[in-house]
Amino acid sequence: MTKIKNYDFIDTMRFISMIGIVMEHSSPFLGLQLISLPDKIIQIVSLQFIKFGTIVFFILAGFLIGDKFHQYTTKEYLGRRLQTTIRPWLFWVAIFLVLFYINQAVLYFKGSDQVGISHPLAYLIDRFHFILVYTSFWFIINFMFCITILLLFRKYMYNLGFGIILGIFSLFYSVNVYFDWIPTSHTTALLGFIFYLWLGVIMHKYIALFNKWINNRSFALIFSLVIITFILSCLETLGLMQLGIVDSLNTLRITNILYSFASFLFLYRFCNFKSIEKLRPRSMTFGIHLIHHILILIFLPMILQPLKISYQSESAWSLFYMQFLIFILIYGTSYIIVYYIGRSKWKWVVGQ
Repeated sequence: MTKIKNYDFIDTMRFISMIGIVMEHSSPFLGLQLISLPDKIIQIVSLQFIKFGTIVFFILAGFLIGDKFHQYTTKEYLGRRLQTTIRPWLFWVAIFLVLFYINQAVLYFKGSDQVGISHPLAYLIDRFHFILVYTSFWFIINFMFCITILLLFRKYMYNLGFGIILGIFSLFYSVNVYFDWIPTSHTTALLGFIFYLWLGVIMHKYIALFNKWINNRSFALIFSLVIITFILSCLETLGLMQLGIVDSLNTLRITNILYSFASFLFLYRFCNFKSIEKLRPRSMTFGIHLIHHILILIFLPMILQPLKISYQSESAWSLFYMQFLIFILIYGTSYIIVYYIGRSKWKWVVGQ
C-alpha cells in the first residue's frame, strides 16, 4: 500500500467515523432512562455499534501529526492548527450562542419569562459552558490540548515508556466510570485521549510493518474481533446501567476502547471505498462536525414539536427506526450547508 493510498484511506475512515458520531449525537436514545431489559438492550445496541468514531478520529489525527512531525516546529504546527480549526470553531460557537438568544427572545415575546432576557450575562456563561462540555464542540478544545501536550513532549514521542504513561491516563478514566472520583464525562477527560494520538504517531512511523501485518489478517479474524468486542461493550454498558451509573456509554470504557481498536482495524483493512471520495471527505468532514449539533439542538425540535413527537412516549423499536431517519435528516442537511458554504468566500468557516 503506497503512502498516497494510505492518505486517501484516512480521509475515507474519517468520513465513516463522522457518520457514526453524527448518528450518536442525533439518536433519540441518547440520555433516555429506559426501564425494561429488552428496551435497554435495543438502546445499548443502537448506540454502541456507532461508538467507535471518537477514538478512531484521534488515531487518524495522530497519524497525520506523524506525517508533519519533521516538517514543522511545535510553534509552527500549532499556529497552523489554530488558524485552520479555532477560527471556524469560534465562528460556529458564536452562531450557536446567537441562536440560543433568538430562541429566548421568541419565547419571551410569547409571554414567558426567560433567563436569557432577565439575566443575559449569566445565560451567556451557562450556554457557553453547555456548548463546551455537552456538545460536539468539546472535541476541538480537547483535541488542541492533546496535540499541545504531545508536541511539548515531542522528544519522547517514540518512547515506549511515554506511551505507557499516556495509556495509564486513559485507563484511569476507564476505571473512573465506576467510581466517579472526578467527572466521568469523556468530554472533560483532557488527559484521556492523548494516548490515541500517540498511537497514530507510532502507526505512521511503522506504517510499512503495520501494513504488512494487517494485510495478512483475514476478514474472519478481524470481523470476529469486532463482534466480540461489540458484545463485551454492550454487556459492560448493561452492567453499568444495572449499577445505576448514568454515564454508562462513556467512550473511554475499556470495552469500548477495544471495540474502537477492532473497528479501526476493520475499517482500515476492508473499507477503502473509492466511491466515498466523490463525497469529498477531506473538505467536508470538519464542517459537518461543526454544524450538526447546532441542527440537532436548535432546529430539530422545530420539526419534532409540531409533529407532537416525544422520545419519552415512543417505544424502543420506534426510537430505533427514528434514529436512522433523524440521522439522514441531520447529516444530509449538514452536508448540504457545508457544500454550499464551501463554494462561497465564507469557506474558511467550514475549514476549507
